[in-house]
Amino acid sequence: MGGGTTAPSMFPAKYTFDVNATPSCPNDFVVFRVNVVGGANQPNIVGFNHLYSGTVGGNGMCNRTAGPNDDGVSAITIWSYNVTAADGVVSTSPALSLDGTKVAFVEKGAGTAAHFHVLAPKTGDGVATNLQDVTTSTIQLTSSFSGSAPGPGAVTDLALLRASGTASDTLSSPFVDYDCDLAYVGNDSGTLFRVMNVFCILTTCAGAAPSLDPRWGVGGAKATGCVGALTGPVVAGNGNIFVGCSDGKLYGFTPAGVAITPLIVGNGSTDGGIVDPPLVDTVNGFVHAVSGNSSSLSFVLVQASATDLSSPVVATLGAAGRFNLHAPAFNDAYCSSTTSTNWLIYEWGLNSAGTLDTLYGAGFNPSPSHSMMSGTPGNIFAIPFSTPSQFSPVTEILNAPADFIVVSASETAFPKMAVYNVNAYTGLFPNSFPPAGTQGADAAEGNGTTGIVVDNVSSSAQASSIYFGVPSLITAVTVTQSTLQ
Repeated sequence: MGGGTTAPSMFPAKYTFDVNATPSCPNDFVVFRVNVVGGANQPNIVGFNHLYSGTVGGNGMCNRTAGPNDDGVSAITIWSYNVTAADGVVSTSPALSLDGTKVAFVEKGAGTAAHFHVLAPKTGDGVATNLQDVTTSTIQLTSSFSGSAPGPGAVTDLALLRASGTASDTLSSPFVDYDCDLAYVGNDSGTLFRVMNVFCILTTCAGAAPSLDPRWGVGGAKATGCVGALTGPVVAGNGNIFVGCSDGKLYGFTPAGVAITPLIVGNGSTDGGIVDPPLVDTVNGFVHAVSGNSSSLSFVLVQASATDLSSPVVATLGAAGRFNLHAPAFNDAYCSSTTSTNWLIYEWGLNSAGTLDTLYGAGFNPSPSHSMMSGTPGNIFAIPFSTPSQFSPVTEILNAPADFIVVSASETAFPKMAVYNVNAYTGLFPNSFPPAGTQGADAAEGNGTTGIVVDNVSSSAQASSIYFGVPSLITAVTVTQSTLQ
């Protein structure tokens, strides 16, 4: 990947979105953005296909005859760009259009202002003779930006300017409301922007380029009340918008932009902010956020109403004050089972002594349905011989009969990366959570990975995969879900 890869706790983007669709070597692709300054020999966003290639654990379905320009067993670069309007660094996660033809992402804009881009990649752009090389033929899109919805090989540029002053964006990935063709994105000074005509899919767009929505705040920019960096925002099923802040508070707005009383989650210290987007349950009407330090000096997982952030419930996850906490994940049973004792939300913390990495499974009440239990969860597993370490966001995928959660340490610590089949112990309680032998697999991925995205549920070789970056090795990686090979 040249000089960088996806930033810690951020994600690549995978197309297609249907994990049950038949895997395709030419049509399925993954987008990695690179968190270093782009240049003629350094992309800041790149796409790969022929993803289901490889030899470890069996030859992949996309393997092909090797040649002088293709090793035959690795993914293929399909396009590679350097998009630069400010500093050329892309620090957050990209978002794909539903048809996979466009990519929305934010350029950090250090020292100036963040810039929102929509790229329409063109197959073959920036592809070197060697199909596994992404650093010798990058297409430069640095001065000529499209003034309308971009066609193949073109990109738009929108500076995220506040009513006064400027600010970069290091944590806030764009959240696309596909029904309304809107995107929400924050910056490092507490401003939440709303962009209209993102992918130009509505008839009212008329070919327009993305622009700040004048109906939102002052010229498309709304001050949240946060004095620090915002996370990626999330839109709930009722249309409310929620976003976390480094001050430890969760902020919310109605679709009309009316502020909801903020919810205090963390204590706003160095490790007491909210650094990942909240997790929203749109069916049952709850929002969840985590923080690495709180008023009780513990890691916390907080659930509140997605209507008005009322009725907060707090689960405590061990001794705090060591590092930030990243996004949790539900098990599949949370959505598919009618038995409340099977519902769990998984998060990493430390044990009460602060000495061991610890997996917690917080439970839920049958009434009100899916309301979280408070206090220290009954399901706890401290990893023997582990070194206290900040973990990646938790990623979950059901690959029946297994329900996998995959995580990685993001520091020089053990374990680097691990996969658990949580269906092996759903609904079990202390001293049997998880039982011996259900961890699955672990892998040494440098000094830990970025955020992890999932791929197919398939019997085809190498097709049931996950994707992530390894910052210490400046690589983009795919491995299988069950064995991490």
